[in-house]
Amino acid sequence: MRAELHVHSNMSDGVDSVRRILEVAVEKGLDLISITDHDTIEGSLEAMEVVSEEHLPIIILPGVEISTSSGHMLAYGITKDVESDMSMHETCKVVKKLGGVCFLAHPFDFMRCGSIKVSDFKVVDGVEVYNAKSYFNFLARKFAKKYSKPGIGGSDAHSASSVGCVVNYLENSNNILESLFNAKYKGHKIPVKDRIRFLVSRLRVRLNQQP
Repeated sequence: MRAELHVHSNMSDGVDSVRRILEVAVEKGLDLISITDHDTIEGSLEAMEVVSEEHLPIIILPGVEISTSSGHMLAYGITKDVESDMSMHETCKVVKKLGGVCFLAHPFDFMRCGSIKVSDFKVVDGVEVYNAKSYFNFLARKFAKKYSKPGIGGSDAHSASSVGCVVNYLENSNNILESLFNAKYKGHKIPVKDRIRFLVSRLRVRLNQQP
């Protein structure tokens, strides 16, 4: 399965709707997508509803990017919000209790709230070892290997146009969460023009929100 595992919609700080993201994902031939909005599962829940109602040919893996006290973490397989700003260890305990799995999001990328604590590698299930916006992927890979953690790739797309910049190849399995631990990924950095387009879009949104 061709999977996109790190996308943000306008439910958090993305610029496009869940519906638009799904349309693009289907157009690009993705088999699975996870909407991982910041500290809210609502994007994933809406995606599940849209796919069910419109019978779209794509699987939704519910996900969320949680803000812990030491950095961001990607949680997959849960359908409830998790309290933010807890420690990485406590957050992982809650996610696992809800039946999910935990992956460090863009570790060492301190400019985007990636954890810089090596100890966090010990408590997660896996690591986002390639992030299309991070300049610290080499460190993520190094420490994931050191602590024998499986790795995934993430587009970290904040607009529909960037969906699929990084694709994970998962085994066809009845247990999608388990298939994450054997993922292979391929992708490239999000083009500068797309990053600029995102920043301009966010600026327009903020200006429109001002009284």
